[in-house]
Amino acid sequence: MRISRLELRAFGPFTDVTLDLSAGAPGGLHVIYGPNEAGKSSARRALADLLFGFERQTSDDHKHPYKALRVAAVLAGP
Repeated sequence: MRISRLELRAFGPFTDVTLDLSAGAPGGLHVIYGPNEAGKSSARRALADLLFGFERQTSDDHKHPYKALRVAAVLAGP
């Protein structure tokens, strides 16, 4: 499975932000970097919540209420 796009519609500090990960060679590696407090860890938690389910409580509901949290992705490959 390959993640082509991660959509942070309402999660943590993000509203309608899309990470396009479709570029690069199949089997390649994407590195996400940025300054402190840029949202790297929030994006990682969003991906984990998308794949494994949201916990009953989260610290990522500070901008959007818990019931309004939204994450989506486009997945490719086997």
